[in-house]
Amino acid sequence: MLLIGEVSKISQVSLRMLRYYDKNNIFKPCIINETNGYRYYSADQLDELYRIVELRDLGFSIAEIRKLIREENKEKYLTAIGNKRIELEKEAEEIRHKLRRLSYLEDEVSVNSDDGMHKEITIVIKSIPDQDVISFRKTVFNYFCEGDMWEEFSQRLISSGVSFSNESFSLYHDTDYREKNVDIELCVVTDGNCGEIPKGLVHRQVIGCKNAVSILVKGPYENISYAYRRFAYWLENHSEYTMDSPTRQICHVSPVNTDNPEEYITEILIPLCNE
Repeated sequence: MLLIGEVSKISQVSLRMLRYYDKNNIFKPCIINETNGYRYYSADQLDELYRIVELRDLGFSIAEIRKLIREENKEKYLTAIGNKRIELEKEAEEIRHKLRRLSYLEDEVSVNSDDGMHKEITIVIKSIPDQDVISFRKTVFNYFCEGDMWEEFSQRLISSGVSFSNESFSLYHDTDYREKNVDIELCVVTDGNCGEIPKGLVHRQVIGCKNAVSILVKGPYENISYAYRRFAYWLENHSEYTMDSPTRQICHVSPVNTDNPEEYITEILIPLCNE
């Protein structure tokens, strides 16, 4: 038998945490001396303790750990691990996005706004035609979830055998910026002869508009923020117009086409109303 202090040194888990795991019915000693209250553990228990520590370090909650260490169904255990992997990948993408924004901020401070990457933004007015599309609309947690939406949308289209073109775009239906619960609709253009539409998708016509601002952004997606700031000046100087919705975003060159963010070409389309 091992004393709690010995287990702490061997496992590199503090006495406080060992007592905490005991109190929460996660990792209990196999024997407690009724006379002096000493806790004793067997060497066989250390494998379980290491697994608990590993789950904790990976971000599982106490309730999740308690459930997992008692889970005898291997498939359920693997599902929980897989779900945590997806969660961590999303967190990692958000961190990578923040790191890119930091780099962008450094460039913004060191490069004059009329030079460098900022000259790659073009603003013109154009008309948007009506388009026959298959769409997938969903309210998702935040804008980072759009990539997952496109993956799900593509899988549904491919598995169904529906005819569609390579032309696609996103519609953002919220009339203001949302930090969460974002209403996004993904669209792929068709020739109108789609056949049977998969469940969860819609075959419809997206109505165009006579006037829309087209903002062509070259380079990383972080440049889009600057593009909108440029548009604010444009809108202020064209007081005969106000913004309408939904806005569109077309990725002419995206991560699907290149691994180099500097080669991205993104078009933002903002419908306009005449005052």
